[in-house]
Amino acid sequence: MTMPPQQPQQFQPQRPPTHWPPVPPMAAMQPAPSPWQARITAAKRAYSRAGAAITLMLVVWVLLTLLLQGAVAGMLHTPQLSMWLSVVISSGVLYCIALPLGFIVLRTEPMLPTRRFTLKPSRFLMYLLIALPITYAGNIIGIVLSALLSGGQASNRILDMTGGSDWVVNIVAAVLLAPIVEEWLFRKQLIGRLRRFGELPAILVSALFFALFHLNLFQFFYAFGLGVLFGYVYMRTSKLRYTVGLHMLINTNGGIVAPWFMNRLMGAIDANLTPDTLTGAQMGALIGGLTYSFVLLAATLAGLVLLIVRWKRREFYLAPEQLPRGAAGRAAFGNPGIVTCIAVGALGTLLMLFA
Repeated sequence: MTMPPQQPQQFQPQRPPTHWPPVPPMAAMQPAPSPWQARITAAKRAYSRAGAAITLMLVVWVLLTLLLQGAVAGMLHTPQLSMWLSVVISSGVLYCIALPLGFIVLRTEPMLPTRRFTLKPSRFLMYLLIALPITYAGNIIGIVLSALLSGGQASNRILDMTGGSDWVVNIVAAVLLAPIVEEWLFRKQLIGRLRRFGELPAILVSALFFALFHLNLFQFFYAFGLGVLFGYVYMRTSKLRYTVGLHMLINTNGGIVAPWFMNRLMGAIDANLTPDTLTGAQMGALIGGLTYSFVLLAATLAGLVLLIVRWKRREFYLAPEQLPRGAAGRAAFGNPGIVTCIAVGALGTLLMLFA
């Protein structure tokens, strides 16, 4: 039997795949979760919550203080309250109302337990000297920028306070209460709850909040610099006593010692002294003021040298939930809480500049 001839097999051209390798089934198309994603999300939530807490404190503090000061001024039938009464109202609202409300929000983030290390007296003195050039350089920047923005019309509220109020008010408000409360909040609470995602971002965020919290452009730059320094000291020791001590000494010098020497010195200079009219008290004021200025200048120059040397030896250690370098900054500053806090703090600072 004869078999029918087979038809030659024809080549059927096929379209090339759209993707190469070929697209897998839908079940296999789901991207594998990034090992960093959960950590980045947790960091953004923690930083945002910290920003929300500080924002709440700022808003409640400023609004309630203005309302209470206005009400008290109305009851006393005076256009302006005395400095000590203004400080009492402001501090009372901050410590008794605003700070507890902010802490309720902040405490929902866990605190990272850390080992504590002792700071030698020589190292403490070194950080104190380093704080001097930071303070005066930042002060100069703040004065110049404030004058430029306000046309020279803005006045520094800190100078008004230290120069015109009672010494007791300065000691209690600036030397005792402010360093203790501010170091507890911005170093222990903020850094303690953010350091697990990276040491440097936690220090920078804490310093930025510390600077904005003053609502004073004259203070912003040196407050930020000191915030970085205090944050580094706290990060390396985990003991609040050292940053509180540094803070107290800086405020004592700027709010008590320097005004006392400078006021006596300027009083003696303005008296148009001559050798015949110069008294012993005036001679003491001149010698004391000039000696203080010389010692402070020498200490500031020594601190500048130490700052340059120690800057090259700075150390940051890996945190338990350390973020990648590219993601750390975005997680710390790219979240709603931080952005809102920066906006509110900057707006309040500008408004206070022109108030």
